[in-house]
Amino acid sequence: MDERQAREEVQLISQMIEKTKRATAESGTLFVVWGVLLTLALVGNYVLASLRLYEWEWLNWVAATVIGWIYSVVYGIRRHKKEAVRTYVQTAARHLYFGCGTAFLLVGLLLPALRVYSYESIVILIATVSGILFFVMGGLFDWPLLRWLGLFWWLGAVVLSLVPFPARTLVYAGFFFPGYLIPSFLLRARSKKNS
Repeated sequence: MDERQAREEVQLISQMIEKTKRATAESGTLFVVWGVLLTLALVGNYVLASLRLYEWEWLNWVAATVIGWIYSVVYGIRRHKKEAVRTYVQTAARHLYFGCGTAFLLVGLLLPALRVYSYESIVILIATVSGILFFVMGGLFDWPLLRWLGLFWWLGAVVLSLVPFPARTLVYAGFFFPGYLIPSFLLRARSKKNS
């Protein structure tokens, strides 16, 4: 093999890797659905707190979580059936989503219910896990915006820890829209563009 052939093969491999990255980038649909569910749960939490119906707040979050998990499982099964080949990036992304989704469930519902820490700490821990999710996604999909969002969420966790509890949920909502909901729609738009 001469130098010209080697360069052509390296270029071909680079093009294949780039096409794979584009083809395996998350569609954003899953993130949009979770974003809408969490937005409704935040609004529901605010309404319940305003009406002093604190005893129902847990049901609000459990309902959003159960609906989200059911949708995620159905979405994953349907997507798995459509794939002819699964790339390493797809496999890694699925593990990341499952791992962070489980962490959200643990830090947001189960551990506070077991009284490991107070409900006041939930949004701080959710922001920390969100930072991991977006930062690693940015590396997998080679998208710097997502890595910056990871840093944004980690900074948000620090800021939230400095905010007194009653206002903490509203400040979290202020982080949620630019840090989760808007990127979800950007992921979806990017996927459609690459298709």
